[in-house]
Amino acid sequence: MRINGVIKAISRRLARRPSRSFKADDAGATAVEFAIVATPFLMFIFGLIGCALYFFTTSSIENGMDRVTRLIRTGEAVSSKMTVTQFKQDICNSAGTWIDCKKLQIFVESYPNGWASLNGANPQPCVQDGAIVMNPAPGSDLIAIYSGTASDVVVVTACYKWDFTAKLPFLKLGNMADGSMMMQTATSFRSEPYPGS
Repeated sequence: MRINGVIKAISRRLARRPSRSFKADDAGATAVEFAIVATPFLMFIFGLIGCALYFFTTSSIENGMDRVTRLIRTGEAVSSKMTVTQFKQDICNSAGTWIDCKKLQIFVESYPNGWASLNGANPQPCVQDGAIVMNPAPGSDLIAIYSGTASDVVVVTACYKWDFTAKLPFLKLGNMADGSMMMQTATSFRSEPYPGS
């Protein structure tokens, strides 16, 4: 009879012990909470980095265009007999070493009749029928052929295929079939009345 009492006491202790040990043991709670919060947090961080890189790349291309289109505006590109290839390379160099020049297209159009001739005109499209529009101008042509003469209105359009969005897993941010994004920026100005034109 005494043995039965001892067995009952031990079995009661064993029955209570696991539930008490589960209640008291919270060592893995932090890891579980981190696993729940980490995925959305990391997606948010990578999204911020992607947005920052997008604006940084666009700003770099615009900065390169602002610096180099000044050569057309002041007539330096005409007087130095700058070619289409040199003009594109100068924009690429001014934009920064992180810009892949092979993925950059530059289009230059002039409007001799001034701003009125731009009414309703759109910048050169970068994509047509899902394909990238390539500049048909031979690289050895002088940029003056496309930029016109003094006091003409000039529109310069840059198209850049940015591959970063194609490398993002699970996110479709690009506007191209392969997942990359086509960036476009354009600037317009009237050339100064420079001499020799």
